[in-house]
Amino acid sequence: MTVTTHTPGTPSRTEAAPAADGLPTLLDHLVGDPAVFFRDHWANQPVVLRAQTDLSGLITEQEMWDEVECGLLSRPYFTVFNEGVRTAISDMSTKRRVVGHDLTGFIRAEQIHRDWEAGATFKFNQAEHWHPRIRTLVQGMQPHFRGGLESFVFLSPPGKTAMQAHYDGAHVFVLQVSGTKDWVFGRIHPGSTSDSTIHEGPIADEERVEVTLRPGDVLYMPHGTPHYATAREGNSIHIAITVEEPTAENLANVLLATFMADPRFTAFEENHHRHAPAERTELLREALLAHLADADEKAVTRAAVTLRREHR
Repeated sequence: MTVTTHTPGTPSRTEAAPAADGLPTLLDHLVGDPAVFFRDHWANQPVVLRAQTDLSGLITEQEMWDEVECGLLSRPYFTVFNEGVRTAISDMSTKRRVVGHDLTGFIRAEQIHRDWEAGATFKFNQAEHWHPRIRTLVQGMQPHFRGGLESFVFLSPPGKTAMQAHYDGAHVFVLQVSGTKDWVFGRIHPGSTSDSTIHEGPIADEERVEVTLRPGDVLYMPHGTPHYATAREGNSIHIAITVEEPTAENLANVLLATFMADPRFTAFEENHHRHAPAERTELLREALLAHLADADEKAVTRAAVTLRREHR
């Protein structure tokens, strides 16, 4: 049950109770008062918080291995990588015959186990598409953000650093579900980038922060945070929920495309030759401003996020 008074995408105060089974289903359950979180932390600096509910029931290691053994999981919903090197798709996937058709991309359980035993990290991609408890949490978080949310589940053996220092092109919430993991990240500075890319060289000492996440901890990292992590005690499971915001170029491309499909633009295009050049510019400006005033912000944002994902 929730009582919410806010405009989607803006800081709010939400009185929320956890689900009947105690699982987190809202942003509140991860960060406390959303208004305080947005005021003090959003797009500012990385911060470690303590979840308000038990995270351990979101997904278990046994559940992950059951998905592997079932054999129905298909690409792109899983991957395996070791020290930043991904197992070849042809090695970790196989064909299955479904309703008389040979379909590719199904998980190859034996290869996943071999890679895991060799120290690799096993990862579920976009778990909100098919995992019910994670989908419920992501859907509960979505109204607070003007961007696209995706979730990824990482299972790592102790002593392994799955990837070298890198940036994600999104804000990231890291939910430590089981085991412990040492994180090294850098504070935001004027030269920070928000692109998904490798961080060249070590993270500078004056920006470097080291923390250990234990079950129930939540690490928030804004755009531009270089980071890497090493599993320590026990097999580590963490869920990364990303918030991907469209770039200015994405928004401009969507608005321009929708404007050119607007009847006002069509009318201008059909008659622009009848006007002097200076008048054409003014008429076009008026049509564009009218289109922008009528634009559906939510629809534009969704389209811009889709465009960003298609070109990342």
